[in-house]
Amino acid sequence: MDQTTSHWDAVRRHWDLLGPPLRPPPEAVAAYRRALGWSDEIVMLGVTPELATIGRKLTAIDQSPQMIAGIWPGDTDMRRAIIGDWLGMPVERDSATAIIGDGCLSALGSSGERRRLFREIARVLRPDGRAVVRTFASPDRPEDPAAIRTLAMTATAGTFHALKWRIAMACAAADPGRAIPVGTILKAFNRLFPDRDALASANGWPLPVIGTIDVYARSETVYSFATVAMLSAEAAECFNDVDVVSSGDYAFSEHCPLMVLNRPRKPEAKPDEFDRAS
Repeated sequence: MDQTTSHWDAVRRHWDLLGPPLRPPPEAVAAYRRALGWSDEIVMLGVTPELATIGRKLTAIDQSPQMIAGIWPGDTDMRRAIIGDWLGMPVERDSATAIIGDGCLSALGSSGERRRLFREIARVLRPDGRAVVRTFASPDRPEDPAAIRTLAMTATAGTFHALKWRIAMACAAADPGRAIPVGTILKAFNRLFPDRDALASANGWPLPVIGTIDVYARSETVYSFATVAMLSAEAAECFNDVDVVSSGDYAFSEHCPLMVLNRPRKPEAKPDEFDRAS
């Protein structure tokens, strides 16, 4: 099992302990529905179970067989999950009325990969299609780690997973593409919170939920947490209409807006124009 597969298998095994903002709460799902309207042929990036009932017909694409086996709610006449690479989807050009994804941009480790994904979304969408993606977007001004610790120890950080993303975004600010190895997130967390019992006591968070961050211990996976401005500029290379709307009012939702992409640019940019930014 390679490092990427091992990482997502570990995430799958802890799935039931994850919550907002990592997983979309009901109000975020409702925001997807409002942004999409009714769509016949939807392609979903990943196998987010909360989104599996959106649209008339849905094809979910994930490169991890373990994620498909572990969290996908099952194929029906209206939905199916297939193994595939988001950067080269096994889907015909101009075939989808809509594409959705939850946190998928942060699962990519560079600006170059994000731009390649936008290009691939533009290829698969019909000219009148729409893509709606929930982002994990860094603030324009990075938070101070000491302030993040204060928030957590005074029970004002929201959920544990919101705290984890705050730490990740603060650390990723040092990279031009806002990329960060997940192991670095864990190291920063351990420096800020050497006493997990104290953190649990301050917030009422179960230790097993806090322990989900240990999935990162032996992983070489790289995430990215670009700002809204960065993501919008990258998307605008492939789309004529880029909008950003709220995904709801839940813990850390201000950093989890929906990116709505309309009218793909045709013809597509050449691959090397994107690869140079990798």
